[in-house]
Amino acid sequence: MPVGYVPDKSTEQKEHPLAAIIRNASESKAHENEHLGSAWGAKKAIRKLEWFGDSEHERAVYALWFLTSDFLKFAQRVKDDRVLKPTHTIRAFATGGGALRLRTEIEEMLGLELVIVEELQALTNGWRVDAKSLADSEGPVAYPSLVCNVGTGVSLVSVGAAHGDYERVSGSGLGGATFWGLVQRLTQFTSFSEAVTAAELSGDPGQADTLVGDIYGVETSKAIGMPADLVAGFLGKLGEGKATDADVVAALLRMVTNNLGQLAVFQARLMGVNEVWFTGGFVQSASEAPDDNVGRIVRQAIARAVSFWSAGAIQTRFPPDALLLGALGAVATSLDSFSQAM
Repeated sequence: MPVGYVPDKSTEQKEHPLAAIIRNASESKAHENEHLGSAWGAKKAIRKLEWFGDSEHERAVYALWFLTSDFLKFAQRVKDDRVLKPTHTIRAFATGGGALRLRTEIEEMLGLELVIVEELQALTNGWRVDAKSLADSEGPVAYPSLVCNVGTGVSLVSVGAAHGDYERVSGSGLGGATFWGLVQRLTQFTSFSEAVTAAELSGDPGQADTLVGDIYGVETSKAIGMPADLVAGFLGKLGEGKATDADVVAALLRMVTNNLGQLAVFQARLMGVNEVWFTGGFVQSASEAPDDNVGRIVRQAIARAVSFWSAGAIQTRFPPDALLLGALGAVATSLDSFSQAM
């Protein structure tokens, strides 16, 4: 659940109110046996980003990201410990299904005024802010751009040059939730980070997938012009019982990212663009991996899939703050200066 906050000019040099309550609540001795990975990590993930525009409209923007389940635990802790004692209403901006569904409960528990922004609007505006920060080092972004947001499911969004010009052009229900649901059902892993890390360190997807070489043999595969290690059927050998848990996770990661790559490349060709931006929680890991090693593994898998399906003709790009785009966009959408800054 992305949450953004813009402090008043008079308080910009003070500690971020949400950062303070996260720090205080996380250090509370009364709950030392509870694990709130993303709530504590959200404090570390706070970004102070300069507002883009002329000096008159330049502001600091703080963005945080929570697992919805962790945010509720965190909010309950704050309420129990009476950590948050605001002297004025703190307005925060959020997006996503969890924020919309739990808005009233969150506002009552934390005393916040929570402004909800439509998800794709927040995503595209956040992407614009992040992409603009790359302009000096990597050159201007080309429009239209294709943004592939991978969270629970997948949304492919065409983003035009004008503010507010975006359209969901395609999507899929085979996304992050599919991957994690199958991991939990088919393996003993209970941590996303541990599962993905194990897949990279010791996983062999070929132990779970049926390969062309399994059908034709290595030599015959060469004779018919097909690589022996090409996947013929995802998870086709799972029933043989030889694959380890790490093998299964590696195969699931390959299956999901392969589908992502195929969708993205086909849509890019329809739009006539030569790059795809990938965003979302599945693309950039949550705070249980502070160095984002897990996100790196997933991004590399996506990049391989896009390269395969496009024969290297279409490039993958990842915004610097992919996990926080919703929060940044929720703030940006709600600020009067957004249209001027863009």
